[in-house]
Amino acid sequence: MNKIKLFTTLIILLFIGIGGAEEKTKAPEFTINTIDGKKISLSNYKGRPVILDFWATWCGPCRMEIPGFVELKKKYGDKIEILGISLDRSEKQVVKFKEAYKINYPVAMATREIVKTYSNIYRIMYIPTTFIIDRNGNVYDIYVGYKPREDFEKTLLKLLNEKED
Repeated sequence: MNKIKLFTTLIILLFIGIGGAEEKTKAPEFTINTIDGKKISLSNYKGRPVILDFWATWCGPCRMEIPGFVELKKKYGDKIEILGISLDRSEKQVVKFKEAYKINYPVAMATREIVKTYSNIYRIMYIPTTFIIDRNGNVYDIYVGYKPREDFEKTLLKLLNEKED
C-alpha cells in the first residue's frame, strides 16, 4: 500500500511540475559605457539572444570561458550578442586583457547599479556568473562558474530557433 501512495504522490508531483508555467523574469535594462568608449544598452540587442557575462581578469574559470565566447561571436556574428561586464578595479588591466584574448564583443566595467540590479535576480557572489537572455529580453538561464562553449552554444541554438513573442 505504501508503494502505491508513493507512486501516486510522485505522479501528482510530476504533473504539477509539467503543468506549472515558469514565470519569465525580464532582464533589467541598462546603459553602460564600454572600455572602447561606446555607449550600449541592453535594449539595443532585443531580437537576438544575449550572453551577459560578469567576470574578472584574475578569475581562472573566466579566463577559460572567454575563448569560447570569442569563438561563438565569430561563428554567429550579429545573430547573437555577448556582453562582458568586468568586475576588475583597473580598466587599464581589462583593456590589456581584451587585446591579449582578442575579445570581439563589447566589454564594460561593472557599475554598482548594474551589479545590484542583476544581483536582485540572482545574487552575484561568484564569477563567472552568466545570464542568458532570450530574444524577447527575458532571463532564460543563469550559469554560475565555468561552462564549456558547447553548453552555451546548445542554449543559443535553442533560442535562435524559438519564435519571438
